[in-house]
Formats: sequence, C-alpha cells, structure tokens
Amino acid sequence: MATMPHIDPTRPLRQTTYEIEISLVALGGITGLYLWFSRFGTPAASGLVGHSIGIIGFVLMLATETLYSLRKHTRTWTYGRLSTWLQWHIVTGIVGSYMVLLHSAWQFRGIAGVVVLLTAVVVLSGVVGRYFYTAIPRTLDGTEMGLADLETQLAAGAARLEILTRTRTSGEPAPALELPALETPQGGPLASVLVRPLITWRDRAALERAMQQIGNQDQATVSELRRLMRERQRLLRQIERLDMARRLLALWHTVHVPLGVALFIMAFVHVGGAIYYATLLRL
Repeated sequence: MATMPHIDPTRPLRQTTYEIEISLVALGGITGLYLWFSRFGTPAASGLVGHSIGIIGFVLMLATETLYSLRKHTRTWTYGRLSTWLQWHIVTGIVGSYMVLLHSAWQFRGIAGVVVLLTAVVVLSGVVGRYFYTAIPRTLDGTEMGLADLETQLAAGAARLEILTRTRTSGEPAPALELPALETPQGGPLASVLVRPLITWRDRAALERAMQQIGNQDQATVSELRRLMRERQRLLRQIERLDMARRLLALWHTVHVPLGVALFIMAFVHVGGAIYYATLLRL
C-alpha cells in the first residue's frame, strides 16, 4: 500500500465549493431559453435548436469525461487546483447531461433512448461518488490527507483545548470541561460514511449540551471553545471513517468508470448514425 504524502497540518483544508449552486443557475438559464424556443412547439432533436443543444451537451459531457481525468493523472499538467477541476467536472456533467435530455425532445427510442438512460445513470453515480469523495479529508488543493495528518491536527487541537478549558476566565483556574463523547453509530464506519449528515447533527447537539457547562464567559472564549470542540469532533469522525470512505470510493470507481465508457461509446454511435442518416445519405 502506497504511503500517503505528509501534509502540513497548518495548511487550510478544502473549502466549501458551489458546484451545485452554479449548476442550478445554469440549468435555470438553459430551461428559460428552451421554454422560449418551445413557444411554438417542442424543438425536434433533428432541428437546428435540437441539434445545437445536443452538440453543446455532448461537448460538455466529453469535457466532463476527459479534462478532470487528465488533470488528475498527468503530472506535467498542473494548471489550477485539483479541487477546482473537480468542481467544474461536476458542473459540466450536470449541465451537459441536462442538455442531452433536452436534445432528445422527450423521445426515448432506439440508441438515443439508451444514451439518455445511461446519462441519467452516470449522473446519479456521479452524485454518489461526490458524496464518498467529500467523506475523505483533503487540503485546499484537493490533496488527500492521511491518518497521520489527522492525528497530528487532533493532538495540536487537544493541547489548545486543554489550556483553554482550564483557564476560561482571565487566567483563573476553572474545572476541566467535560468533552462530549462521540457515539459509534450502529453499523460502524460504514454507517458513519453513509449517514454523515445525521451523525453530524447528533454531534452538534452533543456539543451544544457540553457548551451549557461553561457558565458565564466572555463571547470570545465561548466562540473559541466551540470552534475547538467542533474541530475535535470533525477530526475524530474523519479518523473513524477514513479507511471505509477510501474503500467505498475505490468500489465506486470500478462501477462509474465502465458506465462512463459505455455512455460515450453509445453516444459516439448515436452521433455517427445521425451524421450518416441525416447528412451523408442526402448528398
């Protein structure tokens, strides 16, 4: 098993991204244009509007399938952060697949119907993959963090938390704050990955109960305590689910990649057939 590169624990973790929000805005704009073109009837797949939508959608999906993989696996091409490429990989995948759906003019027969079906399956698979991907801690540039990095951060945070919980008022000694215990979910690490939002909600509720022990403290101290305790919860959960998240992501790759290949084989067959029957036979 390959050793994970050491990550400086002072480097910032991966920031929140907005690929879903960007995709929704793009889908809204595309839907508005499509409805405007549809005021005289649904644009046919073989018409100018339908062809244009299909071509743009296909190009976006082709970019989805190739550009992120090239950036991820090509060492000489290091332009842009990997996390940014992943963000646009998701955006182009969602927008491109939606445009392919519009291109079909809601007719799902023959190869075109198979392409639309495979597109839907690949998009749903991508949503699942993103969920597994975000379960693995990463730095700002998308580099995966290892167990040693998480434990280093946990130890550093524990030391700061120990100091703060014992001197919570102007240097005066205070009773040690009881840290909330993290309950292991039924199902172990697998459940920890699959139901992350529920576990996060439970951990935050336990944190708020622990914060009630603090009593009257200045706002700055309370905020710092809450931040450190939340960071502790996050790191402990990441350590708990790290190995399982990696396994699930690897399993997902074995399913998603063949689906993507099958989709593009069928898409190229569809494009080739469209060019042959709609263009070459008319010459």
